[in-house]
Amino acid sequence: MFQKLILCCVSAPALFAWQSGSLDAAMQAMGAASLKTIQYSGRGAIFTLGQNKNPEAPWPRVEVDSFTYTLNYETPSSRSEAMQNKQRIQAFFSDGRAWNVVGNNTVPSPPAAATLRMMQIWLSPHGFLKAAAANKATVRSRTSGGRKIQQVAFTLQGKYRMQGTIGADNLVERVETRLDNPVLGDMPVEVAYSDYKDFGGVKFPTRIVQKDGGFPTVDFTVADARANVDLRVDVPTTVRDASPPAVKVDAQKIADGVWYLTGGSHHSLAVEFRDHVVAIEAPLSEERSLAVLAEIRKLIPNKPVKYVVSTHHHFDHSGGVRAVAAEGLTIVTHKANEAFYRNALAPPRTLSPSKKPGKVKPKILAFTEKHVMTDGARTLELHLIQGSPHHDGILMAYLPKEKILVEADVYTPAAPNAPPPAAPNPASVNLYENIQKRKLEVAQIAPIHGRLVPLSELERAIGKAR
Repeated sequence: MFQKLILCCVSAPALFAWQSGSLDAAMQAMGAASLKTIQYSGRGAIFTLGQNKNPEAPWPRVEVDSFTYTLNYETPSSRSEAMQNKQRIQAFFSDGRAWNVVGNNTVPSPPAAATLRMMQIWLSPHGFLKAAAANKATVRSRTSGGRKIQQVAFTLQGKYRMQGTIGADNLVERVETRLDNPVLGDMPVEVAYSDYKDFGGVKFPTRIVQKDGGFPTVDFTVADARANVDLRVDVPTTVRDASPPAVKVDAQKIADGVWYLTGGSHHSLAVEFRDHVVAIEAPLSEERSLAVLAEIRKLIPNKPVKYVVSTHHHFDHSGGVRAVAAEGLTIVTHKANEAFYRNALAPPRTLSPSKKPGKVKPKILAFTEKHVMTDGARTLELHLIQGSPHHDGILMAYLPKEKILVEADVYTPAAPNAPPPAAPNPASVNLYENIQKRKLEVAQIAPIHGRLVPLSELERAIGKAR
């Protein structure tokens, strides 16, 4: 929750002009009327969105030893602190900007993070009531499971449809909305609140469970809550002056008709065939992947880009798949990822200034163990990395004539002349075993992260240097 947080341009006076009736009763019961800030703390877990080992599994769980989360409903702003694996992480939001502090390092966050952190304020139980009162919410009574509930709905900032449930005890039980995600489009977000306790006249839940995209992303047990603590969050100059880095694509020809497209944290490749081009990887975002496509079309202007190979569905590697699919490219991937892409790309992306906002009906070419793309002169082999601890349906690409291997995540070369790791990465060991099993003659590895290296660098990293 503290990596995702907050949004609303409702003025402070308007927040307190709540409606009568059900909202007023809930405000009174929860102690929200005079609440300007809330601070709550405890322990629990967060889950890493979009990094599950296969598309049907929950997001991976990460334990949080302790957290303290403070929201200011008047500013609005927020601050969170967490101890995770003996590391202190702080996340902030103020004046429409977001940033993290890890150790002594202040790191500006992208605008999307600021939106998420802003929205988290109004997804909180008291924040939801305040935003509902300020945005002319509709309140409807109904019976569910034999008990009466109130359903509250309103639109925030003209784009975010907020819905919430208030129980018969006038406590907020659930808040739902949709937030933008480059892979899932308008992603459903649902927060459930339960086991309320009275903390100095303010009712606050001691159990918070949030789901993003259908799987839990937060599971917190709250031990303490305090009302109206002082919270002033000043935006550091380095954050205020920061601007998102421009998308940069650098092209390096690494073989005849093969280009390595770098310039960011995630790379792609272009492979030229007789009458078309194959792109390998559409990572990170629409902006990145469309820039990669533009560079490929500049490098090879007379041939269409027909296919994009998606090594696996992890969101940092599939953030541009929606955009390239909307361009008409066929997605080539493992069978394990096929249903995910069909379902994920179906919802529209209306909450983002996307160039490709509509629903996408992707063309998908899926296989199980091996797929060969060839025009008689050039061959590109795609292999499942069997038994990978990183992902059940992750692919490696191999150009047999050029003896080039392409892989993502399972091996990231260290800096030149860096010592090998004390303990080899199991995913890298597994990659090497797959290379040997398939008897691939690899001269060079073109990783999606890192730098071009000979196979000997991988052998050195896993303790098999010759």
